[in-house]
Amino acid sequence: MNKSANAVLAKVRAMYGQMLTQAQYDDLIRRQSVQEISAYLREKTSYAAALSEVQDSAIHRGQLENLLHKDLFHQYIRLVRFLGAQNRMGFYVVMDMEINLILACIRDLISGHPGAMLAEIPAFMSPYASFDLFALARVQDFPQLLETVAHTPYGPVLQQCAQSHAREGGMDYTAFEVALRTYYYTTLLGYCGKLRGNNRRQVQELISLRAETSNLNTIFRLKTTFHAPPERIREMLLPVHCRIGEKQLDRLVEARDAQAFMKMLCSIAPYRRALSPEMSYIESGTEAIRCGLIQQKLHFSTDPQVVFLAFILLRQIEAENIIRVIEGVRYQLPPERIGSLLCR
Repeated sequence: MNKSANAVLAKVRAMYGQMLTQAQYDDLIRRQSVQEISAYLREKTSYAAALSEVQDSAIHRGQLENLLHKDLFHQYIRLVRFLGAQNRMGFYVVMDMEINLILACIRDLISGHPGAMLAEIPAFMSPYASFDLFALARVQDFPQLLETVAHTPYGPVLQQCAQSHAREGGMDYTAFEVALRTYYYTTLLGYCGKLRGNNRRQVQELISLRAETSNLNTIFRLKTTFHAPPERIREMLLPVHCRIGEKQLDRLVEARDAQAFMKMLCSIAPYRRALSPEMSYIESGTEAIRCGLIQQKLHFSTDPQVVFLAFILLRQIEAENIIRVIEGVRYQLPPERIGSLLCR
């Protein structure tokens, strides 16, 4: 194993040891305000450096979330340089964040509030982005959005999607999201095809399981909240499979309601242990399944690309957990309810 590989493995395992523990999560969900959450993270966890200049009395939800994403991004930057410039897996986080920003811009255009995202722009990633982030925040209409990302792969994706899903009265947000996410997963899985042997299989599994659990969450949400018909659900799914085959997924989509969907899903071996038909919040179960796979790769893989990707995925889940705590406290949910929403 070369020096750069050893460096990635050593740094990941050191960072992994600093992630939130079960006891810290238990303490965190008992905070009473965003300010208390900020103070706890700074004083009791590895987020001390990220929040060192924060004034707890003045911090708000959006600012704290931005600092969490900034900390994750800086960890990513520290690790990715050891993978080498030729290693495209290093673009994983940047591409993910770019797509999220483009989708936020589209949401603002649809809602009639262009430029609303300006205050949320992650300036820290500007040197690494493929387009001008602040130009994106100033976009006033769809042609201007296309112009802003014209020299990136996202431009043709948006253009083709707009032509294929044009509808009277506005933009189809769902179509844009599916198109961009499909490009994202297709690109990453295409890169995996250049890897060798077992390393290729491990990286493909980490990526495709994320897409598959996203599909399951989508189906459940659409059946529970919107009672959407199967044909509408299919339009919103990503063309990626991992542990559930195409025919099995189609049967899940055809389930008559959310209860039937959960009962059917719980009969499928990979999901049987983490889910139950009575669950009202499927994300905690699907993320637990992802966490199990991620932990396995972190503990047993010696390939730097596999370990790098597994750690970044786990850190993203931790950031999402903290954001759920913030939201739960904001809406005054009881600690046990907030805890049930987390993947630990």
